[in-house]
Amino acid sequence: MKKKLLIGLSSVGLAAGFWACGDGTVEPLNEATDGYVKAMLETQSIDFASQVADAKKQCSEDIVCMNEMAKANNGVIQIESSETIIESSSSGPATQMTSSSRDIFGGRSSMGPIGQQSSSSVAPITTPSSSSAAPVAAGVFGTCAPASATVELNATAKWEFTWSQNSGLTMADVGKASYAWTLPGAATATATGRTPTTTYATSGAKTATVSVTGGGITQDITCSPLNVNGAPITGCECVGTNLRPDVAAGEAATWTIANCKTGTGLTLSYTWTGATADATGLTATAPVAAKNDVVSGVSVLVENDDNTKVPITCDAATAVDSRIPDYELKFEGSNIPSNTVNQEVPFNKEACIQVAFEWQNSWTPENISVLCDVQAANGSPGLTLDLVYNGKTTSYTGSYNISNSGVKLGAVKQGTNTFKDICVTVTGTEGGTAKCFFGN
Repeated sequence: MKKKLLIGLSSVGLAAGFWACGDGTVEPLNEATDGYVKAMLETQSIDFASQVADAKKQCSEDIVCMNEMAKANNGVIQIESSETIIESSSSGPATQMTSSSRDIFGGRSSMGPIGQQSSSSVAPITTPSSSSAAPVAAGVFGTCAPASATVELNATAKWEFTWSQNSGLTMADVGKASYAWTLPGAATATATGRTPTTTYATSGAKTATVSVTGGGITQDITCSPLNVNGAPITGCECVGTNLRPDVAAGEAATWTIANCKTGTGLTLSYTWTGATADATGLTATAPVAAKNDVVSGVSVLVENDDNTKVPITCDAATAVDSRIPDYELKFEGSNIPSNTVNQEVPFNKEACIQVAFEWQNSWTPENISVLCDVQAANGSPGLTLDLVYNGKTTSYTGSYNISNSGVKLGAVKQGTNTFKDICVTVTGTEGGTAKCFFGN
């Protein structure tokens, strides 16, 4: 995403220009689109100090941003807050940051408008899409890792080196850096460049190292590992066997991994994250403590003897408490009311109903049901109504409105009748509501 940062502000706060990082372009102040900002700066109607500080911090954490900032400001950029000498181009002189020139973003810079940058050019330095490494110690050039943690046999594998903002090198040094890779077991055992690619003909964990030379210094960096899959694992599903555990009944959320297949003679193993597996490894549970507790992020890593690893994501679970229904349907008497309307359940939301009534007739119906009508705004297409009761889901889909779709609760008895946790979910492309009532 393009990020706009204010720079080159004069002492009275006028915007000399805007600089957009992210695509490597430098943009002047646009009167048509940026007039509001200019007016606010001219009149000092808004204090931009916090926004400027945030923008400065974001730029300092992005090596692409720092590189472009240097180009836009005559080859000068502040990386640290202390006074230091930094070059951004071999053709421009080193510039010492003083207290008046430190605040590039804050309005005290003596630099001219963006359009006046020098002709010096530093090739942009890109960062890999998978760079999410933890901060490294000052003076360490950076980290390296595979672009994807897992690849298939003979598929293209990409390694990436990511520069640290604390490397201690100038932007010019970073731009001139060289890379010498050692890739054991790869089709190409050595490589150069910041992001080399190769293939592997054998499965298992693969390592790599890269010697990075910059500013006359060479550092050897060990990369995080790559796994090359062997015989495929197919068909795996994580099935939620209780995604609505009832707190009142002391239930836990449960999942099962099912339908996994692999090569003949190979053994499968399962490692769960976010839930505790049983002795077989096929089923896992996670506790819940209160209504609406959500258990998310559950997954299982399926592996075989040929070094293949396949991560499987599981659906989230949400706790219910049958003692605390979202809504209630109640009546007293000897007849089942035919249109006792419950509170409306909005689209794209789930609500649970508890049915409770006193039956005062000598005869007892064989069954009572909860029925729901869905009323869509403007006749929304593709409506879905899901009703969940006793672990079973009944789904209805229609082009427009769905009427009298429901679930059977069971036989009515004399006196108090209670049916807990009838859950309703309505989804659709437009707004609308569901209204639920009794039926038999």
